Amino acid sequence: MRKNIDKQAQRRRDAIQSAIVSTLMLIVPAAVMLLLRWFCRAEGIVGAVLVIFSVLDLGMVIPIWILLKNRLKEIEGGEEDAAAQY
Repeated sequence: MRKNIDKQAQRRRDAIQSAIVSTLMLIVPAAVMLLLRWFCRAEGIVGAVLVIFSVLDLGMVIPIWILLKNRLKEIEGGEEDAAAQY
């Protein structure tokens, strides 16, 4: 029983760490694009493209955290432990 709890805790830590890294990998480029637009005073199509890609990157953060919530529920419910027995 203790072994399953340790595995669940490790899976939980891994899932949270993965969500944090993925979030950073989306936020940092979005911030760089917005700063690039601001410092270079990019306007017109180039500025619009930078804003669009930044918003898309930032918009992908929300699904990551929704998926993390679902993943944590699966880990807590022991679904992986049950599947590993087969």
